[in-house]
Amino acid sequence: MRPTPFIIGSLLAAMSFASAAHDHADHGHDEHKHEDKHDHDHDHGHDSLSAHEHGVGSLNLVVDGNDVSIELDSPADNLLGFEYLPTSDADKAKVKALRTQLNEAEALFVFPAAADCSLKEVELNSPLFDAVADEHGHDHDHGEKEKAAEAHADIQAHFHFTCTQAAKLDQIQVALFSAFPGTERLLLQAIGPKGQQGGELTAAQNLIRF
Repeated sequence: MRPTPFIIGSLLAAMSFASAAHDHADHGHDEHKHEDKHDHDHDHGHDSLSAHEHGVGSLNLVVDGNDVSIELDSPADNLLGFEYLPTSDADKAKVKALRTQLNEAEALFVFPAAADCSLKEVELNSPLFDAVADEHGHDHDHGEKEKAAEAHADIQAHFHFTCTQAAKLDQIQVALFSAFPGTERLLLQAIGPKGQQGGELTAAQNLIRF
């Protein structure tokens, strides 16, 4: 059974918790001496991970047997060039084009041909997609439009691939950078065939190797 988005989040959270617990144990002998500094550093790290930063997104990945689940969480600006709810026909067309592009994710994540991987499902979540899906969008009042102008919307996308020759899955090329030039960095957390890994992906370093 493929991992659901909730399971992916839980697995990666457990991975981060285990890593933090290990680091805490290693430094237990001077815990009290550095308690204040540790608390400050922890809070700072949490803020930096949760901050809405243009050009930066997160990519979570789990390989489970023949199933590959990928989650992208990105400010809409990285993918669209704007974050407000679309009201003009031109902006609505851009959002619809992005929705189509994300649904054609085989062009965004390039698998080795020998692994025989195919896209099975895409789930998209964003108020921007909700706006263009609403057939009664003309009923939005002026107050809602004003709030939309100040919004900083994110886009979450979950991609599910299946590989018939998973043993030959040794890397995935992330082509998001060429498709969306506004994306400069992706913070990677992954659980692959050989264990967990993390790091930063860029246009120059866009391979996830297993």
